[in-house]
Amino acid sequence: MKTKTFLSLLSVAVSLTVVGTCATLAQSGAAPGGTTATLVAAAASPANTESSARVNVSALATHLDFLGDKPALDGRPLLIEFWATWCQPCRASIAHLNELNEKYHDRGLEIVGISGEEKSVVEGFRARTPMNYTVALDANQALAGAFQVQAIPQAWLLDKDGRIVWSGHPIALDEQSIARVLPNHSKN
Repeated sequence: MKTKTFLSLLSVAVSLTVVGTCATLAQSGAAPGGTTATLVAAAASPANTESSARVNVSALATHLDFLGDKPALDGRPLLIEFWATWCQPCRASIAHLNELNEKYHDRGLEIVGISGEEKSVVEGFRARTPMNYTVALDANQALAGAFQVQAIPQAWLLDKDGRIVWSGHPIALDEQSIARVLPNHSKN
């Protein structure tokens, strides 16, 4: 029953669409009402990311439990990062993500840190460690599964159209990649 419930949550929780030759994982399960849905997610790396690989940001956002106000994510660049309070490399990335948020949020970049931990654990951690960007919970870790997260921290940079343009360890994200997805960047 647990497997069927998990697969149903995957089917309902997100709708990610990928076109191209990126590494993918498809999971199928019976969704409520007896329909079958297929979930496809990209596990792209900077070297093999196809410009056509897309994430349905609206579907992704509707199934996260945001701590604080839910940001408007559609039509803007997005950096999503999977992390946990117990993960030392994740903790080390927080200062970097705070700096990126301070520098690029007003220019259109939205950063969302996604944890699969309990709300009380994450809120307690945030009370001691400032995280100046949006934090959300992936209670059943359905998104982590959909994105094929094998280790944390792991981040994906999406352009305003939801195309994956970069993935990797958040500290390795270069400012040139961010600049390319900002609204005022010229594509010469």
